[in-house]
Amino acid sequence: MNCFSSMINTLENLNSPKYKISKSDYEIFCKEYIFEHIRGVKFGKAFCKKFNINDTVLKCLFDEDLAKELIEEQYLE
Repeated sequence: MNCFSSMINTLENLNSPKYKISKSDYEIFCKEYIFEHIRGVKFGKAFCKKFNINDTVLKCLFDEDLAKELIEEQYLE
């Protein structure tokens, strides 16, 4: 493995989520989110708080559908 391959591998590992949430836990979260939504908390931010995930992009998304898509692609088993 050369220097560049090592750097690429490191960057890929930094960007890949280290958490996998079960579909059932996610569905429970979606039902509970209604209370957070009433308080004005964004979907992605509530998700990160619930599952103790530090994802700046997800926390800042205003579009709930886009946040759900990102979660389903990156964090669900």
